[in-house]
Amino acid sequence: MIKKLLSLIIFIAINSSTFGQTDYSNIEFRSYIYKYKEDAPRTTEIGIEKEMLSEIVSVLSAKNYSKSEQKEIVDKIWLALENPKTFDYVFKDFAVTSNKNWGTRNAKGEIVLEPNPYLTDWTVSDDEYPYFQLTLNKILDYFQLMTYGDDADSVASSFSELLVTKDIDFSPPKDDDWAYSYLETVNTELEKKGLVALVTKGYYNIVVCDLENKDKITTLFENFKWELVQP
Repeated sequence: MIKKLLSLIIFIAINSSTFGQTDYSNIEFRSYIYKYKEDAPRTTEIGIEKEMLSEIVSVLSAKNYSKSEQKEIVDKIWLALENPKTFDYVFKDFAVTSNKNWGTRNAKGEIVLEPNPYLTDWTVSDDEYPYFQLTLNKILDYFQLMTYGDDADSVASSFSELLVTKDIDFSPPKDDDWAYSYLETVNTELEKKGLVALVTKGYYNIVVCDLENKDKITTLFENFKWELVQP
């Protein structure tokens, strides 16, 4: 019990020191979940290990994050996967602001947010894997290690959101381009820099890594039942 309390205090301290306090004065928290799941997701029991996350973050970070920063990202992802309820409590600001609807107003002009976003994601997921994929997507996206594009124009703009490609000037998409055809063009240009863009099949989440790590990152994503392909 004491160890658990100490761990919780450490997590709170890390969270408080790393991120400033968010202003919630204009935000209403309201849950539409009648009852949250009580059981936590299985991780090691189904072959998901923290080291897998360390490798994913290392490959996608390249030289953009230090080892200590990578560890902080991995710690966040692991806690979110292993115990979303605790994650929402310990990293409240991060849990709320890493959601895509952060700051979005409804038809009444209100900002209404789910108070336990990651626990909600877990509650509405059929099993661990959809939840793991969504969690990885949200946190990697927050740290600019993953992006999204489902048509040529959104793919083109998405590369300015990735740390590894934000300073690269790509050829603009042609009028008849679509997501995959434009990604082929981008990969032709990335290859000259020793990089490759991969997309999650059927989901249009995009990552970029060194060419030499293509097979490694593909295998790592397979552990989460997520298929990466090169258009």
